Amino acid sequence: MSTARKTIVARLRRLAGSLGLALAAAANGARTAPAQAREAVGSEPEGLGAWVEDVAPSYFVDIQLLDISLWQWVALAILICVASLVGFQLARLLFGLCYSLAARSAAAWDDELLARTVAPLRLAASVAIFYFGTLLLSLSERGEATMIVLCKVLIVVAAVWLAMRLVDVFAVHIDRVLERKGEVGGKSLVPIGRRVTKAFLLVLAALSLLQNLGFNVASLLAGLGIGGLAIALAAQKTLENVFGGFMLVADRPVRLGDFCRVGEHMGTVEDIGMRSSRLRTIDRTLLTIPNAEFSTARIENFGVRDRIRLALTLQVGYDTSPDQMRYLLVELRRMLYAHPKTLPDPCRVRFVNFGAHSLDIEIFVFIDTRDFAEFTGIREDIFLRIMDIIADSGAYFAYPSQTLYLGRDGGRNIENSERAEAQVKAWRQDNAMPIPEFPPALVAEIDDTLEYPPRGSASRAAAAT
Repeated sequence: MSTARKTIVARLRRLAGSLGLALAAAANGARTAPAQAREAVGSEPEGLGAWVEDVAPSYFVDIQLLDISLWQWVALAILICVASLVGFQLARLLFGLCYSLAARSAAAWDDELLARTVAPLRLAASVAIFYFGTLLLSLSERGEATMIVLCKVLIVVAAVWLAMRLVDVFAVHIDRVLERKGEVGGKSLVPIGRRVTKAFLLVLAALSLLQNLGFNVASLLAGLGIGGLAIALAAQKTLENVFGGFMLVADRPVRLGDFCRVGEHMGTVEDIGMRSSRLRTIDRTLLTIPNAEFSTARIENFGVRDRIRLALTLQVGYDTSPDQMRYLLVELRRMLYAHPKTLPDPCRVRFVNFGAHSLDIEIFVFIDTRDFAEFTGIREDIFLRIMDIIADSGAYFAYPSQTLYLGRDGGRNIENSERAEAQVKAWRQDNAMPIPEFPPALVAEIDDTLEYPPRGSASRAAAAT
């Protein structure tokens, strides 16, 4: 190439890998003129770039990568450090002022909002400072386009980061409000709503990044529409689980923290996700159940019961006398009615059966608690009181056994036998044998002739007054 002052012989060659263009020039043993060489290839730096090319060694200008000279790469590295430092200081000053204003408020959400948003806003400020700094470096068109794409990508990342942080703060605030209002069912919607919102933000961020990187997003979406059927068939189980999760949230058979039985498994619901739900079992293992299976299984929710049933059968020995049995029935009922943690309706204590080896007393009562741990303590107290009552009555608990009596048989009572046989003979002679059925006239005659409640009972005395 020729200039007004001298002639420069230059050799242009492409570096291996096409990473850049190296310029090697020699002009009569003289130093290469950077400005003249760039003028020959059609690039004329201005400002800081022209000054650096005039004073810097030639290799700082000649060595290039992605059409960016070595001195520009050094300047970009320094600019990154300066932008990060300045962005940090600006965010510190700005958020320091905001923190002082938030401290005057009694609400807690504003402090958490500032704490969660400082990092993404610091990144956005640093990227903005970096971009304006690159304008001073006289980058080539290719280098400038690369920096613009990089800054756009970082801005999208900062925006999505900020949006996801805001979603977290908003979800925590809504969760606290629902807990304060006692709407436990609504709290189950918060985690899945947060996940769906974040997934939507990530999809938008991915589309924005693809657009900034030069991809045709419209064609990509059209391609997804064509392959939608294949994707739906391949993701059939996944979609079943997702819809099952929405059914669990909408129908709310269980809520977070409820103790329930799902099929053959029992545990506390720890999480209801988009694809699966997790139960903490009694053995403290974590059971993961797909939502499609969870939503169609038989679910027994123990967490929503307002009381807990206590039902048992006491078995006392056959040598318990009738009056001992009456004493047991009365004292057991008295104890249950008097207990502060039992509900009076229903509260049943009944002599229900002559068992194979015992006289059976059925106890049925509801305990006024929803906490199973508290229920076990109340049940223990009632059992101990039952033992005291049985001991005071002189009776004892029966257990499967056989008693063998050795003695002389006293035979039947002759007088009572003759009286019973005479009564049956009279029924035959009068054609009044009430077997196999009682005649209606006899039923009407003897109706309500027995004393009930029995004579001497408190219920009979109360009915009489």
